[in-house]
Amino acid sequence: MSNDALLIGWRKLWNRSLHRFIGRRVNARVDIEDLAQETYLRLLRARDLGEVRDPRAYLLTVASNVVSEWRHHQPPANLFEPVEEQSAPVPEVDAVISQDELDQILADFPSLTRAVVLLRFRDNLPCKDIARTLLLTDRQVRRHLTRAYEQLRKTLAP
Repeated sequence: MSNDALLIGWRKLWNRSLHRFIGRRVNARVDIEDLAQETYLRLLRARDLGEVRDPRAYLLTVASNVVSEWRHHQPPANLFEPVEEQSAPVPEVDAVISQDELDQILADFPSLTRAVVLLRFRDNLPCKDIARTLLLTDRQVRRHLTRAYEQLRKTLAP
């Protein structure tokens, strides 16, 4: 049986287990699917999955390595401490709230989301540059921005 067919079967059997396994090791829910996909991509590159004696254990071992490498590439938490200088507010939000209120809202964001937002609006960086700076994928950057926008809308709703 080909690697592709085996991997499709493994995914049907253990995809939920894989997501739970990764979810227990990663705080950011947004990264679970990306890490699972990376696990499957690495398995696609394997020589012969038919020779694997314990496929589920092998799958979770590969996932463990993916998570370990992902953690290694995560920037240190103190990188995202609030900046002393005033940051540029989100343009459509500026008319509704003050800079202090915006800073308070941003302080409640997870550190990585706050960093993405600040790089986008304070430093005016495109998503590709933010991804490169924070060692993320473009998709992860867009997810952080989407969640930040949602939180801002909820916070600013009358």
